[in-house]
Amino acid sequence: MITKGGQYLSMEKIDTAVNEMRALPMCVGEIPGTQTYHITIPANETFTLPVDEAHYNIFILVEGECTMRSDGITAEFAERVTFVPAPEKIMTLTASTNVQLVQIAWDITEEDIKLRAEYGTQFPLIQPYATAIQYVDPNKSPKTISRMMIPHKIIPRFAIGSVESYGYDYVKPHSHPMLDQYFFSFPENNMSLIINEEHIPMDGNVMVHIPLGAEHGVEVTGTDHLHYMWIDFLPDNEAGLKRLDERHKPTGTVRDLEKEDKFRNNDQ
Repeated sequence: MITKGGQYLSMEKIDTAVNEMRALPMCVGEIPGTQTYHITIPANETFTLPVDEAHYNIFILVEGECTMRSDGITAEFAERVTFVPAPEKIMTLTASTNVQLVQIAWDITEEDIKLRAEYGTQFPLIQPYATAIQYVDPNKSPKTISRMMIPHKIIPRFAIGSVESYGYDYVKPHSHPMLDQYFFSFPENNMSLIINEEHIPMDGNVMVHIPLGAEHGVEVTGTDHLHYMWIDFLPDNEAGLKRLDERHKPTGTVRDLEKEDKFRNNDQ
């Protein structure tokens, strides 16, 4: 899309009413070395990911229930979860209900073998959303809940997390030229995306590439729900890790906005 300010923004909304086996590419060619997909699996059908030693395939279950099988492990998913099969293993997903997922294919480099050994990376990686590490960030208010769905230093040159709040709240505009980034909004999201001072409406099931180096933030008003994923790729691994180490500080707590006064002032 072209914004009112005349800047190009790769921003795609997904039709979630589609009830067929589908892997729909999103934001094609926007970030070097990666491709994102919106996956739909109808109830009682099975999606198969073949061996793919050229990529990490990161999946986020957005809606639905399914069973994952890979490398002799079976896991049943009925809530949001992030999972990554071993690149050298087949994975199947059998849907119990209609399922929606985001898939991220991220190129594997020769250096990654050393980095995975350093990080102690083990596959399949499974991280339920409800127990993801929560963190604070100076760009966000005390009310905001931020989660590390896959923290940095697990999948080389990659991290993924989320931001959640209710109106009124605000993520201060900021930039990070060492991190290339997508946002994907959960279905319940309704917020304004701020790009270089321009406010752009962003509801649920939208994938957007934040232009590298752009000033960006978000705002939510009234009683609307802000809930989106950030998906980070580190073209400069050292600088990217330094940024994430400095800005993302684990809280050691597990908060749930549904159990709090979610419409309170955002400075509390």
